[in-house]
Amino acid sequence: MVEATQGGGGKTLRLQVITPERVLLDTRARSVQAVAVDGMLGVLYNHAPLVTPLVPAVLEYVEENGERRSLAVGEGFLEVVANEVRALVDSAERPEQIDAERAAAARQRAEQRLATRGAKDIDYARAEAALRRAIARLKAVKRL
Repeated sequence: MVEATQGGGGKTLRLQVITPERVLLDTRARSVQAVAVDGMLGVLYNHAPLVTPLVPAVLEYVEENGERRSLAVGEGFLEVVANEVRALVDSAERPEQIDAERAAAARQRAEQRLATRGAKDIDYARAEAALRRAIARLKAVKRL
């Protein structure tokens, strides 16, 4: 495992964001914030070992140089071990990769599906998941 380093004025973590297709991010970070199934989670240097499920949301981190960054991530897991943080997620996008208009349209479609409670041909779990993904994308591009 990679040891945490002194850098940017403090101790850092190795942060990786991994999807089935690729490693989207592999960097050093001062802190990481993610949304787990039971709420917001913050990770700093020397955090206790942890594995927790993630929900579609914005994963935020502070780079070694102090700059704040964010990614829209889908469902998955966050693992923290020995100052390494791995987000293993089904999808992840940088804000500049997100089409905000498309995300807004997806949000509107999902909200319309959910508004038709009682319709037998609607998969509500799928519509709710689509809504969470769209909201995460919009938050990542600061459009919500």
